[in-house]
Amino acid sequence: MKMKGQRSVPSPTAEKCLNLDTCVENSCHYILDVEALYTNIPHEDGLQAVRNSIPDEATASLVAELCDFVLTHNHFRFGDNLYLQVSGTAMGTRMAPQYANIFMADLEQRFLSSRPLVPLLYLRYIDDIFIIWTHGKEALEEFHLDFNNFHPTINLSLDQSTQEIHFLDTTVQISDGHINTTLYRKPTDRYTYLHASSFHPRHITRSIVYSQALRYNRICSNPSDRDKHLQDLYQAFVKLQYPPGEVRKQIDRARRVPRNHLLQDRPNKDNNRTPLAITYSPQLKPLQRIIHDLQPILENDPSLSQTLGGRPVLAYRQPPNLKQILTSNYTPHHRNTNPGTYPCSKPRCLLCPHIYSGNSIRGPNHISHTIRGSFTCTSTNVIYAIMCQQCPSAMYIGQTGQSLRKRINGHKSDIRNGNIHKA
Repeated sequence: MKMKGQRSVPSPTAEKCLNLDTCVENSCHYILDVEALYTNIPHEDGLQAVRNSIPDEATASLVAELCDFVLTHNHFRFGDNLYLQVSGTAMGTRMAPQYANIFMADLEQRFLSSRPLVPLLYLRYIDDIFIIWTHGKEALEEFHLDFNNFHPTINLSLDQSTQEIHFLDTTVQISDGHINTTLYRKPTDRYTYLHASSFHPRHITRSIVYSQALRYNRICSNPSDRDKHLQDLYQAFVKLQYPPGEVRKQIDRARRVPRNHLLQDRPNKDNNRTPLAITYSPQLKPLQRIIHDLQPILENDPSLSQTLGGRPVLAYRQPPNLKQILTSNYTPHHRNTNPGTYPCSKPRCLLCPHIYSGNSIRGPNHISHTIRGSFTCTSTNVIYAIMCQQCPSAMYIGQTGQSLRKRINGHKSDIRNGNIHKA
C-alpha cells in the first residue's frame, strides 16, 4: 500500500519489513490530527524550522527573513477595525501550507528520533497523520501523551480502529491480515464539480472527468469496488449535463491505466516552454492551431527556439464573471466621514499634498457648490475640479470612472508629454 502526501516518515521497523501486510494482523491503525495547526505555530519556532530545512546558511537566512516579513505583516479587516495577527500564520495565504509542513517535518523528526518505540508506518499530509501501531495500547497512549507534550502549542487528537479508518479521501481497511483501501466521501459531499455549461475551455471539463476517475482508480484496491464508485461518478457528471459519451470515454481511459503505475512516484517533467497567457474566449480557438504552426519556424531558427524554449504553451486566464462584475469583496472604508475630499494618506500618493479638503467649492462665476459626500484620492466615479492657485478664476471640471489619483496622473502625463490637444 502507498499513500501520497506531502510528508511520509516510515519507521525503521517498516523499512526492515518486506511485506507490510504480514505485520498488521495484530496491529491497529490510528489517525492523529493536529488541532488548529496554522494558528498555533510560534514565529520563532517556525522560522527556526525553515532555517533547519535549508543547508545553505545564506539562503536559509534570506528565506527566513522573507517568511518573517509575511508573518509579521498579516493585517486583516473585521468590520471597521484593522487587526494584526501576532501568532501563527494566516489560513489562506500562499506560504501557509509549505510553512506549516516544514514546521511539522522538523517537529516530528526530532520527536520520532527520540522514541524507543515508533509506529510501523507513519504518514502525514500537513496536519493529518496516519500511523499503524504494533506495540500495544499502553505504549500508544504513552506515545500520544509524549507527542502532545513535546511542543507547548501543538496538540494532537487521536482516533483509532482495528477494522477501518478514514484518512483524507481514503478508507483504510484491515481484512484477513491485508490492507485494502477504498474511496471515502464525506456525508456533505454533493459532487459539486464544474457545471458543463460553465464558461471554460472544453479540455477543462474533459480533464475533470479523467482526473477524478484516475483518482478513484488509484485509491480503490478492489477493481469491483472501484467500478461501483466509477458508476456513481458517471451519474454525477451526467446530472451536471456532461455529454454521457464523453464521460464514459474519459472514465474508460482512466480505468485502463494500471494501478501500480499510479502508485509509483514519478519525477516532474522539465518544461521550459514559454507560456502564452491570454484571457479565455471561445473565439480564440484557432490560436492553438496558429501556435502549432510555429513549430517549423522554431526548428529553422535556433536562436528563436533557444529564446522561447520550444513551441509556446497556451495558458488561459479567467475572464471576469458576473460576480466579479456586479460585486466587490471590499467595502470602501473612509477614515473621515465628514463631507469633503481628503488625502488618502497612502505612502506613495503624490496627489495627497494637493487635495483641497473643504466641503464647498466656489466656481468662476462665484457660484458655490456644497460637497455632500466624503471622498479621497482613491474614490472612483467622481466629478472633480482642478483650481489654479495663481489664477483663481481658472478652473477645470471633469469626470472619470477611474480613481481620482489615476485620472490626475493622466493629466500630469499629458503635460509632461506636451499633449496640447488634451484638456
